[in-house]
Amino acid sequence: MALQRTPHTPFLLFLGGLLSLFAVALWYLGREDETGGMRLGGLLALFGGAWVFLFTAQLSSTALAAKVFWRVLTNAAILSLVIVWLAYVCWYTGRYEWLSRRVFAALLLVPVSLVAVAAVPDARHLLFADAELVRVGSFVTLDATYAPAFFAYPAVGYAVLGVSFLLLAGAAIQTRGRFRWQIALLLSFASIPGTAVLVDLAGYAPVPGLDLGPVSAAVMAVAGAFSVVRFEWLDLTPIARDQVFHSMADAVIVVDADGRIVDLNRRAERVVGDAAADAVGRQLSDLAPALAPALDAVGERTQSEVTVDTSDGQRVFDLRLSSVTPSTGGRTGYALILHDITARKAAENRADRRSRRIERLLRVANDLAAARPAEAVFRRAADGGHEVFGADVCRIAVVDGDRFVPVASSVDGAAENLPSQPIDAGFAGSTYRTGEPIEVDDLTDVRGGSSRLVAADADPTYRSLLSAPIGDRAVVQLLSTEPGDFDEDDHELVSLFSSHVATAVDRAEAESDVRDERDRFEKFASVVAHDLRNPLTIASGRHELLADDDDVPDDHVEPLGTALDRMESIITDLLTLARRGDAVGEVEPVDLSACVADAWATVDTGAAELRRVDDLGRIRADRGRLQELFENLFRNCVEHGSTSSRSETDDSEGSKIPRADGEAVDSVEYSFDDADSPVTVRVGSLDDAHGFYVADDGPGIPESERSSVFEYGHSSTDDGTGLGLAIVDGIVGAHGWEITVDDAADGGARFDVIVD
Repeated sequence: MALQRTPHTPFLLFLGGLLSLFAVALWYLGREDETGGMRLGGLLALFGGAWVFLFTAQLSSTALAAKVFWRVLTNAAILSLVIVWLAYVCWYTGRYEWLSRRVFAALLLVPVSLVAVAAVPDARHLLFADAELVRVGSFVTLDATYAPAFFAYPAVGYAVLGVSFLLLAGAAIQTRGRFRWQIALLLSFASIPGTAVLVDLAGYAPVPGLDLGPVSAAVMAVAGAFSVVRFEWLDLTPIARDQVFHSMADAVIVVDADGRIVDLNRRAERVVGDAAADAVGRQLSDLAPALAPALDAVGERTQSEVTVDTSDGQRVFDLRLSSVTPSTGGRTGYALILHDITARKAAENRADRRSRRIERLLRVANDLAAARPAEAVFRRAADGGHEVFGADVCRIAVVDGDRFVPVASSVDGAAENLPSQPIDAGFAGSTYRTGEPIEVDDLTDVRGGSSRLVAADADPTYRSLLSAPIGDRAVVQLLSTEPGDFDEDDHELVSLFSSHVATAVDRAEAESDVRDERDRFEKFASVVAHDLRNPLTIASGRHELLADDDDVPDDHVEPLGTALDRMESIITDLLTLARRGDAVGEVEPVDLSACVADAWATVDTGAAELRRVDDLGRIRADRGRLQELFENLFRNCVEHGSTSSRSETDDSEGSKIPRADGEAVDSVEYSFDDADSPVTVRVGSLDDAHGFYVADDGPGIPESERSSVFEYGHSSTDDGTGLGLAIVDGIVGAHGWEITVDDAADGGARFDVIVD
């Protein structure tokens, strides 16, 4: 193909290259642009460059057929540029409903048809009535007469251009400031090349052989580059409100005063279940009935929670209502702003559900702790499982040899109707073997392998199961008629629930064993006491007769009386230990000072003295058992107190408690020669803990014996029963306290009772 060099070629090649570079730059800058402005701007520059290059090819050709070919392709490039321009204007003005593939595919058929005409030489006469080469100076140009069909293409192009002008003019009316400058530039971008093309078509080109259209397009592209920097016309658009509106995370629906939808964003389309084009003009109550009551409540509240069935399933929204007054006046419409709080509500409901179940679990745990015997614990546990987890039924089966035997059910009488089953079968067996809870969302999927503790003809049909071991002695199973009725929280709580049941059963069985042992001990003690007291009474009567007989020496009578008194003490302590043991009654605040005084008054203390501070405070205890504790400690102090001779005056601080004979003593003064010295007993509060101490100034307790002083039968004297301190230790333990023994400040024994 022969080419010619024209004076315009270098300039046109420069402009075409400039437009191509501009297109590449815009595409590079817009590679992360989600709004499409940069990409569409790049396409505009690209087709502008194609226009210039194709015109350059036409101008450089010397053959008539080649010039006609390039002229047709040039017109195809112009029409493509106009169509891309319309796409950009639609984006810029927010007319997204026009930016559909169907619309632009139809428009692109026009330039494609021109390309088809260019490819078929015989079809070119449809566009050109006549064409010839005309020499202009040093080069030849094309002088063509267009056929009527040709003008259909410019008509389409200018129609598209006119639509874009109308869209820009409408946007200009609603904007101000920088946006109006942008729109003015955009109008010039289209109008100047469009006018130049019209001048060329009319044959009034001022420069022979040079069309003004591609030159003006190149010049406007340079001006466009300046506008990108100065006015940000590819970034800032007057439809920013529309972009924000459609990209909002919240659904927004605008309705008029009659409740008709006038606008909605993309999120709202999923709420109403219809596209915006189909939803606009319809009643809100028809598309989203759940939202209609919010309009009826206008004036009462502007915020509420609504549950809506959407295309994404049932969702919960925080609905805010805002009034919208038309710019032309008239009745007020409303904007409904819907913030999706489904996840938050689900979390709140889950937390609330968990909190309620934990409260019920604590209540049931308290009931289990009080239940006796073990069978009653299982029955309460079955009812409690139904109450805590809301299951349709809760059943418990215990391990009996190699089988599970149902013992309790929240459905009355159901346990008796259930068969036993092998210990290694099904879900119950798996639970027992692994020691871990098992959850089944739908038993119908595994019905063949299910090991429900249910009779074969049980009704209703249970769908979901939660099974957990109760230690190594039983299995609890929760059943529901709804599939997937148990969640992760239930899986966690059922382990806690079963541990409470296991603990309660262990406690009930242990207490049952203790009660049985205590009953046997009490029965034995009563029999022994009864059998001993009869001959003891006879022996005491004989002793009294011997004591009145002057012929019987006193050194025989007195040891006999001492032995009989010791037997009476042993029988009394034995009965006390057997009948009361470690049990305590009602616990209440007790005044320690008053309790100490009452205990001291009931003990045969002889010449012993008691010292205590004025106010020992109060503790929570069983008043009778606490007094018994003090009585035994006082008796131990008196019986094992000091027997050494001394002469001293004790002026220690404290108030003196009267002796059993009623005599008040302000100070203690001992002066004995060969007689036993009376013991002084002190009671006070602990310095570093909550509690009290009882101390004496006797010989004390050797360190080697302190670990055994609370054992039954241990006594350091020949006439002691060995039960007093054992009873004290039992009373302390029954209250949950702690007792220790150490040296007193005066060298005797000191017993510390720690209440905390």
